[in-house]
Amino acid sequence: MRRHLIFLMLLCLAVLPALTSCSNDDNGDGSNEYANWRARNDAYFADIRAHAKDTILQAQNQYGNTWTQHCNWRTFLSYAKDSTVSGKSTDSIYVYILRQGTGSGCPLSTDSCRIFYRGRLIPSETYTEGYVFSHSGQSTRYEEIFNLKTAVPSMLRASTAVKGFGTALQHMHIGDIWRVYVPYDLGYGSTAQTSIPSYSTLVFEIQLLSYYHQGATIDTWN
Repeated sequence: MRRHLIFLMLLCLAVLPALTSCSNDDNGDGSNEYANWRARNDAYFADIRAHAKDTILQAQNQYGNTWTQHCNWRTFLSYAKDSTVSGKSTDSIYVYILRQGTGSGCPLSTDSCRIFYRGRLIPSETYTEGYVFSHSGQSTRYEEIFNLKTAVPSMLRASTAVKGFGTALQHMHIGDIWRVYVPYDLGYGSTAQTSIPSYSTLVFEIQLLSYYHQGATIDTWN
């Protein structure tokens, strides 16, 4: 009997920390990193959207048809959405132009694009600049990802990326570096990925280096 009681006491002591952890954690991983994640992402994207739209409107009112020369913000409706049909506020991406390139054309959805990129989540308790869930090259550091001398680019088709990423590519010119804010409706939505929780706003920095139409010979990267 005594051995039985000792066993039950040890079992309770082992289980109690786990129960306490789960009761304080929305994700079961021992932290509140993604607590209220959907609401936080809704609020984050709404703030970005409001700021971008307000800045664009001010530039349009002040500069008229030349507003794009005085404003780094842009908004683009998803290529998968019909512009003639009333939609949601999350049908568009919002872009901040970090650097403008000199290219004249833009990729098609079927084109292969050579890019540098980094994808992050919104800021959280541990990752104050947002957890980096994907990137080209070997480093997660912005300075190294976009270093033409040492970085290694990725190749992808606009049509194979999440809709928000693909939409951005189809509006970029060679040499452009954009920060792209993608609502979860144009990202992975309610489906969690390996390192991306469901309902995640995605923040990408992208540089378009070159693109190739179907059937074209793709140059080697030097």
